[in-house]
Amino acid sequence: MTLLQRYFWTQALWPLVLSLTALALLALLTQSLQTLDLIVENRQSAMTFFYITILALPQLIAVIMPLAVFMAVLYALNRLNSDSEMIVAKASGVSPWQIASPVMRLGVFAMIIHFVLNLWAQPYSFREMRSEILKVKTDIASQMVRAGEFVTPTPGLTLYAREIHSDGAMQDVLIYDERDEAVETMHTAKSGFITKNGNSARLTLENGNVQQKLPNGSFDLIAFENYQIDLTDIMTDDTALRLKASDRYLHELLRPNPREYISGKFRRALAAEGHSRIATPFYNLALVMLALCFMVRGQHQRLGYGRRIMICAALGFTLRLSGFGLASAAESKPAMNWAQYALPISIIMCSALYLLRRRRMRGLGRVFKKSRIKRVTPIAANS
Repeated sequence: MTLLQRYFWTQALWPLVLSLTALALLALLTQSLQTLDLIVENRQSAMTFFYITILALPQLIAVIMPLAVFMAVLYALNRLNSDSEMIVAKASGVSPWQIASPVMRLGVFAMIIHFVLNLWAQPYSFREMRSEILKVKTDIASQMVRAGEFVTPTPGLTLYAREIHSDGAMQDVLIYDERDEAVETMHTAKSGFITKNGNSARLTLENGNVQQKLPNGSFDLIAFENYQIDLTDIMTDDTALRLKASDRYLHELLRPNPREYISGKFRRALAAEGHSRIATPFYNLALVMLALCFMVRGQHQRLGYGRRIMICAALGFTLRLSGFGLASAAESKPAMNWAQYALPISIIMCSALYLLRRRRMRGLGRVFKKSRIKRVTPIAANS
């Protein structure tokens, strides 16, 4: 790139970085509000909250990437036109394609990054996030015991803990167990903690006693330093990790494992998601080409480019929303998968033809004008 093209590149790059950062933070804030309830209800740490929230970032960036590129290019081209920098560049002999080249490269780079996000980063991060959420939901300690509350996780079993620390350790524990109708048992302990190993779970109590009501009406009191209670029979949570369409890689979407029980509806949803992963990055280049058609070609507007920007923005947002609609329609109609590719690619081709045709017509007009002058000159001389 020439020095002028590098200047145009930086003028479009920094608005892209700022717009992408702002939109990503806004989307991340929305995602964090959804995760916050899950973390608070299950008494998880702040690190778990931030980890789950960050794992959603690749998909959020992939969703807003085309719009961020579109807004950044519109802003940069409008500023270059308003400051007459583009007019000076054209007057000095720089062609419109030389002006558009750095902006188109920015769109191509954004498209490549979008492909990486869709095909690798998103499924990888979503698998990790799904696994972390499953750990949170199946955390038996958070599901069974709540600080200062009597909880009955299963009929006949009541648990109470005065305080629960961040590491899961409980203080002043009371357990009333009447699952065995013949014997009613009450456990009290100064401290306790729950351990989980695979499909088994145990509650370990320290420094307490066990009180049992005997059939003759008397009580049996046994002191202990360490006592364990088996809680495996009350583990009813489904611990299987079930992957959604957004969690799968491309080959798993287009060619799902035949050993898995997948209905026809879910198979169509997987195919629609797979084709959307491939087609969506093309919107980066399509929206950039659309902005170039409105802002690079045409005469200089002394009163500003507000009308052009409004029309271009309306077309760009309509185009992107139509892409979302096609992806949703493809889940029920597989024939719409081809439309996901046709829409952005047709915009790219039409924009390129429009720019090239304008250039050729201008060149033909100059040739025609020169030939007309040559014809008129001899007649004027003879007269």
